Amino acid sequence: MKIINPTKNQSKMTEQDHSRALTRLRIPLDPPPPWPRPPASKSSLATGTTPRSSEAASSASSAALFTTSSLDTTSTNLTSIMSCATQLSPGTKPEDIFTKPAQSKTDMVSPELQAHAQLLRQTRQMVEAIRRTCDILEKSTNFAAAAGPAIKVNEELRKLQRSLQEQKEVYEAQLQPLEEKLSLQLQEAIRGDFRDRALSLVKKRVREEIVDSINKELHLQIPLELHDQTAKHQSQMLEVSNSIHNSEARARNTTVRTANEHIHQLWLPSVKKAHSKFPPTVRALAEKSAEDVDLLLGAYNITMHHHSDKEPSAELTEKMNHFLNFIGVRLRVVPTPSTGKEGKKSSSTLVISACQ
Repeated sequence: MKIINPTKNQSKMTEQDHSRALTRLRIPLDPPPPWPRPPASKSSLATGTTPRSSEAASSASSAALFTTSSLDTTSTNLTSIMSCATQLSPGTKPEDIFTKPAQSKTDMVSPELQAHAQLLRQTRQMVEAIRRTCDILEKSTNFAAAAGPAIKVNEELRKLQRSLQEQKEVYEAQLQPLEEKLSLQLQEAIRGDFRDRALSLVKKRVREEIVDSINKELHLQIPLELHDQTAKHQSQMLEVSNSIHNSEARARNTTVRTANEHIHQLWLPSVKKAHSKFPPTVRALAEKSAEDVDLLLGAYNITMHHHSDKEPSAELTEKMNHFLNFIGVRLRVVPTPSTGKEGKKSSSTLVISACQ
């Protein structure tokens, strides 16, 4: 009968489990590769030096120091993890160190290891934040390099705007007294024009009022018979004036010797003007129709005896000669005989002959 030592078997099993756990936990012994730097912008490659070159150099040196310190911290953490892994219970997995809480004194993780694990997580978060910051800085650098010309153009536009604003203020300062002067001149001109117009209107109105008042006073003071005599005297003065004008016109018409010579017009009895149909020459009178000749005779109150046995052409010729005699012209109109198949007969064409 074989006696089994449980303590010895348990120790052998514990060593085998520990070796299996260490085999499963592949802890990297090499340091992690450094974090890739952000690519340099085209403007920095072209010029060699940029306004942010000093910042890039300082960030690179700080990144190198951070990588060295992180390697030392990582190696220390790995040593602590390996020393702690040898003290695990047989049924505990290596990944349960950070996930499961300790159930006994043998399974409890040391505070130092927890602190190192927390530091590792914070370090990774910090590295990720630094990477994002580098990306943002790269984008900002590219944007600043691309926006440089636009910023310069904007500055030039602002300078031009300030210059134009200054010129505008100068011009406004120069135009203000000129506007005031022109405004005063315009007001004076308007006042003068209105003054003249108002004065003329006032004078006209005053004259009308004076005439009306005088007429009213005259009607009240002068007898009615005197008014009638005054009206008769006015008509008599008009007749005398027309008679004098017509006498002078007849005297001048006696000197007319040709048919195309100008005839002086005679005024109508009631107005101081000649009739619209009054002929300018004897030739024009000879070319008028019978209706126009009758109209002239009636307008100037010329009467003559009508002969029913005369032909219309002879009667028209007689009317024309009567009118010429009335206006003082010594020329006469006679019909011109024309020959045809039926013998001699009077034509409607009239000629002018001198009266000896």
